[in-house]
Amino acid sequence: MKVVPNPQYSVFLAELKKVNRPFSEWRGLLFRASPLAYGQTAKLLNGQGSFALGGRWSAAGTFLTVNTSTDPGTCLAESGANFTYYNWAPSDVRPKIIVAVEARFIKVINLVSPRGLHAKPWLELDEFMAEDWRKLNYANQEAQSQAFGRAAHDVGAEALLIPSARVPGGVNLVYFPKSLMARSRVELLGEDDLNRWIRKK
Repeated sequence: MKVVPNPQYSVFLAELKKVNRPFSEWRGLLFRASPLAYGQTAKLLNGQGSFALGGRWSAAGTFLTVNTSTDPGTCLAESGANFTYYNWAPSDVRPKIIVAVEARFIKVINLVSPRGLHAKPWLELDEFMAEDWRKLNYANQEAQSQAFGRAAHDVGAEALLIPSARVPGGVNLVYFPKSLMARSRVELLGEDDLNRWIRKK
């Protein structure tokens, strides 16, 4: 689905370039829930799912992103977002897997910390979190949050640390697999077990 770029992108890009030290390091455990179709180790962290379908921080067809959460509960809640949005029946639920990832990123834009960027007057984080990005994309419009994600990607960020729109106090990390620095790393835990029990395709 091709969307019309949001005009705020140029504002976000210009403002991010003005920020002194916009990036911080982050390391820790991340959690990701995935449909079984993307459960193979080669597919779990390649970003192709969000590239095809889009998400709050990237429109479909723009750039690769991998959506994770910093705790399993938030991860599960986020993975059910489409069921809530489309009011699907419980019988529509399909199996998923949850994996843990040990990660280190050098260039993260932090929208959670009080010392992060969220206090900037040009960044309306509450609006980002309240946007119906799906509805905007169906109308072929890029959401503001997606425009910000694209600007962050284009200034060289590896990831965004952001509050969850579904879980009060929950934290998500969206990273850009094609943007990782040499010193950054993303290690899937239990990879041997996944390869053992989930058939490769």
